Amino acid sequence: MDCPSSVARPRSGPPRARIGCPLLILALASTAALGAPKTDIVVFHNGDRLTGEVKGLDRGQLSLSTDAAGTVSIEWARLVSVDSRQILQVELTSGMRYTGQAAAASGPGKLRVAPQDGGEAREFAFADVVRMDPIDQGSLWNRLDGYLTAGYDYTKANNLQTFTFTGGVSSRTERNLRSLDASTTVTSQDTVEDSNRFDVTANARRFLANRLFYQGFLSFDGNDELGLDLRSTIGGAYGKYLVQNSRQEWAVFAGLGAAREDFATRDRSESLEAVLGSEYSFFRFHDPEANLDASLVLLPSLTESGRVRSEAKLRSRYEIVEDLFFEVSLYGSYDNDADIEEADTKSDYGITTSLGYTF
Repeated sequence: MDCPSSVARPRSGPPRARIGCPLLILALASTAALGAPKTDIVVFHNGDRLTGEVKGLDRGQLSLSTDAAGTVSIEWARLVSVDSRQILQVELTSGMRYTGQAAAASGPGKLRVAPQDGGEAREFAFADVVRMDPIDQGSLWNRLDGYLTAGYDYTKANNLQTFTFTGGVSSRTERNLRSLDASTTVTSQDTVEDSNRFDVTANARRFLANRLFYQGFLSFDGNDELGLDLRSTIGGAYGKYLVQNSRQEWAVFAGLGAAREDFATRDRSESLEAVLGSEYSFFRFHDPEANLDASLVLLPSLTESGRVRSEAKLRSRYEIVEDLFFEVSLYGSYDNDADIEEADTKSDYGITTSLGYTF
């Protein structure tokens, strides 16, 4: 690039003139980087239009980055058309995936995907589209979603106090879901020793054709009520989404896990377990927004005859204001070979309430 003659002056000239060309180049580069056009267009049922950049569709919500309002979340059912010049990967309720640009469709409520190589375009009803991702989604930081919650419950009769803290981050692309979740619950009561339960789980899931997936996981958990100081588990599973649409998801999976356990009053042990699980999610985006997540995992031991463990979770969230929510959670743990000397139960369960924030 050549500098204008009015800027390219002798080096003996004023400093302002000598740095004019570099500043001009920097300004043009900055304008190109920061002012990249957002040309994707979404149309609502009432005819309103919004221009921006499609960042993805998941769980019935389309994320659209706009210049005026930042990134907004739009309920998929409120739209009648999407026009995007980006290369998108579209996933249907059947599990099939198609890649191309979202071109003008033959009618409202339909998405037309035109392959970049000029192949035959296909049209799908909005109700059949469960996920949509730009092929180039930017940095990992921009794709992170997270949450934090804190809860406190108190019973005056026996001075029972329960403190609960949870948090997690996740990142989803067109082919992978990675997540890290952690929680801890501390219970304090008069004349009774404090008890604590915690779990930290990292999960990586790879999406395959026909709603199939495989995943790897690593977890650490402990539970004073079951006499467990620390359990470390690593494993993998293969599964399938039985239901997958803009309102709900239901998946089942099976696999193997290797566990190392440290109990309070027995020697460390190692075992191999089968992993049989089911996950269900329901999401609603009408005010107030709400979602329900439930999971159940059975872990029969393959190396300790007759031993069976299970973990169950149920979580319901209701949005109070944007990004702030009220949560009710139920949890349950069972181990028919738990290390408990003073209690005759092999299970631990409870209910917690908390306030949380998503980001």
